[in-house]
Amino acid sequence: MFKTTLSTALLLLTSIGALAEDIRYISDKQYVPLRSGQGTEFRIVHRGLASGLRLVIGEVNEESGYTQVTTPNGTQGWIRSQYLMKEAPARQQLEVLLEREKTLSQDKDSLRQRYIELEESQLQLQQELAGSREHLEETSTELAEIRRVSGNALALDDSNRQLLKESQILKSRIEILESDNLRLQDSSESDAFFNGALSVLLGVIITLLVPRLWPQRRSSSGWA
Repeated sequence: MFKTTLSTALLLLTSIGALAEDIRYISDKQYVPLRSGQGTEFRIVHRGLASGLRLVIGEVNEESGYTQVTTPNGTQGWIRSQYLMKEAPARQQLEVLLEREKTLSQDKDSLRQRYIELEESQLQLQQELAGSREHLEETSTELAEIRRVSGNALALDDSNRQLLKESQILKSRIEILESDNLRLQDSSESDAFFNGALSVLLGVIITLLVPRLWPQRRSSSGWA
C-alpha cells in the first residue's frame, strides 16, 4: 500500500516536472543542395532548395538515386530522389489550409455582412410593401368614389337629356297653345265686329220700319 502511494507520488512529481520544462519542436523546413551531377562529388549549383519548392522533373535514375530537376527560375541540376515527393509537405499544406481558412473566414464575414444588408433590404421592402398596400387601398377607395360619382353623373346626364326632351315637348305644346290662342283671339275679335255690325244694322232697320208701322194721326182742321 505504501509502495503504491510512493510510486504514485513520484509519478506525479515527474509529470509536474515535465510540464514545467520548456518544450520545443524541430522545424520540418530544410534546405537541399542542387548538384551538377549524380553524386556528392559534383559541385553544388544551388545551396538551398527549401522544402515545399515546386520542381519540374526531368530524368530519373533509379540506380544512383538521383533525379534531374528544374527550379522555377530555370536552374537545372540533380537532387537525391529521397527528398522528392508527389504531394506538398505538411507544413505547406497547413499554410494552404490556414490561408484557405482565412479566406473562408473573410468570406464568412462578408456573407454575414451581406446577410445583414439583405435583412435591412428585406425590412425596407416590407415597409415599402406596406406603404404600397396602403396606397393601393386609398387608390381603390378613390376609384370606387370616382366610379360612384361617374355613375351619378351618367344618371344626371340621362335625367338632363330626359328633361331637355320633355322641355322641348312642352315648348312645342306652348307654341301650339299660343297659336290656338291667337286664332281664338282673332275669332273673338271677328265675332265682336260681326255682332257690332249686326247691332248697327238692326238699329237702322228698326229706325226705318218703326215709324211706318206706327198709325199716323189725322188732322182735325180739315173736317171742321
